[in-house]
Amino acid sequence: MCLTTRFKPEVEKTMIAKLPDGLITVYKAAVVKNSHIFSWLRGRRFDTGKNKAIDLSSRNEPSPWYGVGFHSFVTLYGIKKYLHAGGALHYIKFQIRKEWITAIGKQENCIVYVTDRIISPSLKDKSAILE
Repeated sequence: MCLTTRFKPEVEKTMIAKLPDGLITVYKAAVVKNSHIFSWLRGRRFDTGKNKAIDLSSRNEPSPWYGVGFHSFVTLYGIKKYLHAGGALHYIKFQIRKEWITAIGKQENCIVYVTDRIISPSLKDKSAILE
C-alpha cells in the first residue's frame, strides 16, 4: 500500500506531538494462517512482538517521498473503508509508538501512519483479531 497523500513535515510533527506516550493501537488487514499472521500484500510473516520494516522490493534506491514502513490505519473504520476483509483476511489490532512514525498521510481519505516498527499481537489474544 502507498499513501495517496502525505502530510507536510510540520503537520506530521504537530500530529505526532499530540499523540500519547506509550503504545498506540492501529489497525491492519492481514491473513491468519497456520497459527501466524501474514501481511496480505507482501506475504511477510509478522512475529509476535516487535517487527522491523525491511525493504523487500527490487528497487535499488529508496523512495524520495518516504521510507519503507508498516502502513497502519488510525481507525478500524479506515481499514474497513480501504479494504474489505473476508475469507482468510482479517482486521487486526497492532501497536506502535509515536517515535516509530516516519510518515503520516491518507488512504481512502482516512489517516494512515507509516512506521519503521510495529508490534504484532499474539493469536492467543482473541481481542486482537476483529473480523
